[in-house]
Amino acid sequence: MVACAAGAACSGGNRLDPGAAQRMIQEHARFRAPQTIRVPSRYCGIRPTADAAAPADDPFHIHALESNRIITVDHRPAAGDECGGLPAGNGDVFLIALTDVASTFHPMPLSNSRGWEFAAAHRRFIAVRDITYGTDDPPTIAHVGYAWQWVPELIGQLLQVVDDTQLGASATFRRTSDGWVVVQPGM
Repeated sequence: MVACAAGAACSGGNRLDPGAAQRMIQEHARFRAPQTIRVPSRYCGIRPTADAAAPADDPFHIHALESNRIITVDHRPAAGDECGGLPAGNGDVFLIALTDVASTFHPMPLSNSRGWEFAAAHRRFIAVRDITYGTDDPPTIAHVGYAWQWVPELIGQLLQVVDDTQLGASATFRRTSDGWVVVQPGM
C-alpha cells in the first residue's frame, strides 16, 4: 500500500484529494444520518412500584422525557394476555402522548402510529488522518482514515444520551472514469 498523509501534498492527478474525500464522506447519507431515540406510543412493562429506591429500567428514556414535559404517560393494567411474557397480574400497558413542548424537538412519526423518533445527535467530521492506496498504478482503491464525533442536539443534551468521544473510521473509495467515488463511508 502507498500512503499519503492528510496534511501532505500528494503528487499526480490520480490521487484522492483529502478535501474532496472529506466532502464526499460528509455528503454521504449514512454520515448525515442522526443518532436517534425511538419512543413507542404504546408498550407493555412491569407495573411501577412505590419503592423509590428500586432500580428503574428505562430503555426508552420515558422518565426523562416525562420529567422534561416532552411526553405524558398513562398506564393501565394489562387485560388478559395483552402483555404476554410479563408476570401474570403485574404487567401494565403504557400509553405515551407528545406534549406541545415535544414539537420543539421535531419528532418524526413512526409508521402505523407506533411512536416517534427524535434526533439526539448528528455527526461532525473532524479531520482526515491518512489516505492509503492499493498497489495498482494508477491507484483505483483508496482507504481514508478519519476522525469524527457525535454532536448532541438539544434533546440529546437534555437526556444526556450522547457520548461526544472522538471516534475513528475508514472510508473506502474507488476511482472511476468520472473520478473518485465513496463506496463505503465507514462508521
